[in-house]
Amino acid sequence: MRKRWILIFIGISIYSCGPDLDLLNDSIGNVSILLVFPEKDSECTEGILVSDTQSELVFKWADENGNGPYTVHLTNSINLQTEEFESNTMELPIIIDRSVSYSWYVTGTSNTTSETWSFYNAGPGLESSIPLPATALSPISGAAISQTSTTVNLSWRSEDYDDDIVGYDVYFGESQDPPLYQSDVLETRLNGIPVSAGKTYYWKIVTRDRIGNESTSQIFVFTVG
Repeated sequence: MRKRWILIFIGISIYSCGPDLDLLNDSIGNVSILLVFPEKDSECTEGILVSDTQSELVFKWADENGNGPYTVHLTNSINLQTEEFESNTMELPIIIDRSVSYSWYVTGTSNTTSETWSFYNAGPGLESSIPLPATALSPISGAAISQTSTTVNLSWRSEDYDDDIVGYDVYFGESQDPPLYQSDVLETRLNGIPVSAGKTYYWKIVTRDRIGNESTSQIFVFTVG
């Protein structure tokens, strides 16, 4: 009987030192839906021309478990508005603006979801393309870092087809709409940000190119301990 209680105690201890599973599930869900098109970090020149300012793209994804119906979540990186589109199949034509970067992901039933991909919907006669929204490298969204950590290093990935990114604004804090923490960061990382055990933090990146085009990433989240 004594050994049994010891095993139960060890099990409880291991669980209590692990990541916040509810937070991880809420943040990343069950990633079983695979995005297909538009491709990740691509410059999209395909689709049906609707007007000088809009085109129709057929969004496609795969799900071997058939967790439909599905919802496509599509965010415009300029106005940061997110639209949701319902589909009973694994593809859906959507009319979107040209010369704009977008991010998108798909959710289904049973808390299934996909990764979030970004792409640039090309337009006519562009002098400069808008940077793609930054993606988190570390900490990844939904992560739980060590409870002994007193600082965190943020790193991210950002692309621009013109290769003319000049800087980043980093937003960081404990609110779900984090405030500006540091502007005009030149590298794709920011080190030594103070954090405290038992707290949840949110961050996002605004990417800026040489002529003032901007894109805003999604809001990333992580916990300490």
